[in-house]
Amino acid sequence: MHTVSSYIIEVLKLLGVKRIYGIIGTSVLDFMDTLYDYRDSIRLVTTRHEQSAVSMADAEYRAAGGLGAAVVHGGPGFLNTIISLGIAFKDRTPLILLSGGVKRRLYGTDAMHEVNQVGIVKPITKYAARLSKEEELPDTMAKMIQLALSKPRGPVMLEVPEEMWRRPVDANPRDALKGLEAAPAKPSDRDVGDILEYMVKAEKPAILACGEVALPGVEPLLSELAWRTGAYIIVTGNARGSCDEADPRCLGRVGFGGGSLPADKVLEGADFLLVLGDELDDIATYGYNIVPRGDIVVVSESRVVEARPFYYSKLVYADPYETLKALVEYSRSRGVKLSKPSWDSEVDQFKHLWNSSIGEALSRKYVGYVNPSKFFKRLGEKLPDKHLITGGQGVHIVYTYDFIKIRRARRFLAATRLAAMGYAFPAAIGAKLALPDHEVIAVVGDGEFMMTVEELETAVRENIPVKVVVVNDMSYRVLLLRQKIQKRGRIIGTLLGNPSFEALAKAFGADGTTVTDDNEIDKAIDEMLKSDKPYIVDLRISQEDVPPLNIEASIRIAE
Repeated sequence: MHTVSSYIIEVLKLLGVKRIYGIIGTSVLDFMDTLYDYRDSIRLVTTRHEQSAVSMADAEYRAAGGLGAAVVHGGPGFLNTIISLGIAFKDRTPLILLSGGVKRRLYGTDAMHEVNQVGIVKPITKYAARLSKEEELPDTMAKMIQLALSKPRGPVMLEVPEEMWRRPVDANPRDALKGLEAAPAKPSDRDVGDILEYMVKAEKPAILACGEVALPGVEPLLSELAWRTGAYIIVTGNARGSCDEADPRCLGRVGFGGGSLPADKVLEGADFLLVLGDELDDIATYGYNIVPRGDIVVVSESRVVEARPFYYSKLVYADPYETLKALVEYSRSRGVKLSKPSWDSEVDQFKHLWNSSIGEALSRKYVGYVNPSKFFKRLGEKLPDKHLITGGQGVHIVYTYDFIKIRRARRFLAATRLAAMGYAFPAAIGAKLALPDHEVIAVVGDGEFMMTVEELETAVRENIPVKVVVVNDMSYRVLLLRQKIQKRGRIIGTLLGNPSFEALAKAFGADGTTVTDDNEIDKAIDEMLKSDKPYIVDLRISQEDVPPLNIEASIRIAE
């Protein structure tokens, strides 16, 4: 016979959960007490904020494909998770949030800690429920897991009243996992034939890879299809690494917040676009200001694609990864091997213009500040083969798009579609625990880092040697730049004051250094990569430095 607590934990074990992130509270005290008995198989990582706990669980899935879990106290603890639930929901990341709740006899009486938790998170979860009877738990857990892992994937939440954790449950935890092995929806032979015909006939074909197709093993498939059809590959923020960014056919990130000029130009100029996933959206198109001029075929299992203001030539409801495999196999069987020299020549011009911008950025010199382009170029060159980058939100993230090549899927994580600050550092901690053999580096702005800096204590206490590069310009620079350009220098609310992040790191028991000159770059990177402790690089940069980006399109979306 199980209790509610032990049943849930047994189900998590069967799902392969190795860690639970969270913070103890009165409404989850009994769950934590039961978790003590499982401490040899499931590690509790106590965080310093509930928002961080959920982002760590989020990163477990994004980095390694394992379902993440978090547990929080009801009421205030639960409310602290909202931003991270929104991030996971927008980026289609499954995770399980367990929350305590007020006792059943007090529910509906405006009791202490009582808020309508289910009602609050329903719009940003795949499923949310409050347990009212222990016999409902097996079916509720089964439904939660099924919905979390079915497309579009996303977070789920279960609220358990404080007195229910020790209630008996007479059921087999394996029953909650029934029906999870549903086969992905495969495209029809006709759909595959139609798509390949579009690609063969097109003079300027392109492939947009989205997060939905970003699975292990996708990189060679995308490359082969592109080389066989003369297409170029562009990716959304959630799909970085789906094509090896060292491949000449891979043009990297497209769209607002870090799109390369070649990728943006290919999106706009393609006469055929194959979209593998559900992210041909306002981000990829700069608010629908840059749109493909030719035929568009979208392959996705998500119905959200119907809401986008596009007239698709064909909409295929199938698994994008399975469709990609079928396209490669079919192109092989037909012996397709095309070259499109005029398209190649046009793309080469885009690359030349972009490389000029990259070169100009690298040539800049500052007094009292480091050139961030030089720093990130050297960091990209020095990273080991096994690395993962998490990116914050702001101007600083663009340096990671411009100068660090991602060569495998799921090796770049960011809060792409909610564009929320506060994700990168806790996500790096979760990713490092999921992939301990990888060098994991969070790239954050100074404004964002101060929102989650308390997790330095978590990293030190739990001995998690995650690295952080703080791009420190003493400002909320996206808005500072807009105030300078669009508001005629009317500066308000965007200038900050910061501590020494090196000193702060050492106060927590981590290591750190400060970089203010280009001559210090190599030493700082080498020391960071050699350190076996959490390490902070305080990268002091000028507020005037703007990384290479598609300025014209960025201004259009801002307007």
